[in-house]
Amino acid sequence: MVDSLRDCGLVLLDIEGKVLSWNAGAKGLLGYEEADAIGQPFARIVPPETLDAAGAPPSLAKARRYGRHEEICQRTHSDGTGLEVREVVIPLRDPQHNLVAFGLMMQALEAARDAATRPAATPVRRAPKVLLVDDDEVVRVMAMHQLEDLGYEVLSAASGAEALDILARDESIDLLFTDVIMPGMDGGRLAEEARTIRPDIRILFTSGYFEHALVERGNIKPNANLLVKPYRRNELARMMNRMLAKDVAEAEELAWQQGPVSPSREDAPARHARL
Repeated sequence: MVDSLRDCGLVLLDIEGKVLSWNAGAKGLLGYEEADAIGQPFARIVPPETLDAAGAPPSLAKARRYGRHEEICQRTHSDGTGLEVREVVIPLRDPQHNLVAFGLMMQALEAARDAATRPAATPVRRAPKVLLVDDDEVVRVMAMHQLEDLGYEVLSAASGAEALDILARDESIDLLFTDVIMPGMDGGRLAEEARTIRPDIRILFTSGYFEHALVERGNIKPNANLLVKPYRRNELARMMNRMLAKDVAEAEELAWQQGPVSPSREDAPARHARL
C-alpha cells in the first residue's frame, strides 16, 4: 500500500524521531534512498532554526500532545534545497495507550493545492459527502487526504460503532467507504447495520484481499463494490465517480475537474495484506 503512493511521503518514526520506514513517495519527494534514511534522525531534513531545544522537530511534541498535528513547513531535499510540504503527524499507541511510534505523511505543497486551484464549475454545488472507516489511523488519514484532494467532503471513523453513530446523526452522507477486515464489527456487518439506518446509502468496500476470499470468509456478499488495496489515486477517483454518478450530480463535475484518468493497473498481481 505505502509503496504504491508515489505522490505521498509516508514515514514511520520511533519515539525519538528516528526513521523506521521510508516509502517510495518519500524518496521521490526528498531524494533520499530508503537505505540512507532508515535509522537516521528525521531532524536532519528539518531546518535547524526550527528545531526545539532538544534538537527535535516541534511537530512531534505537538502531535503527542494534541493527538494529531498538521502544518505547512519547510523540509530539506537531499540536494540541499528547501521544499515546502504539507505534513501530517499522528502518534501511534499500543492497546495500553503507550506511545510506540509516529506516523508521518508529507506531500509537496503544489500537489496538495492542485485540486484547490482548479477552476470551479458554476453553479457551485455541494460536494458529495463520504464517511470513511478504517481502524488503521495512518491509512485512514492518507485516504482522507486523497478523497479531499479529489473534491469530496469527508467524515472519518476508526470503528464500525463510531461510523454508525455518525451516520445516525448526519443524513447528508452520500457514500460509506469502509475497510473490510477490522476488529470488532467488520465492514460487511457495518454495511448491513448502515442500511438499516440509511437504506439508500452507497457502500464501497476496500481490502488487501480479493473479493472471492472475503466472500468465502463471510465478510462481504458476492458482487459487492470492492476497491482492492493497494489502489492508486486514479483508481479511487474512477470508482467514486462510478458509485455516485447515478444519484449525485456533483460527480460529473468532479470528473471534469480531475481531467482524464489514465488506465488502471487492474491486471497487475495484487498483494494480500492486512490493511
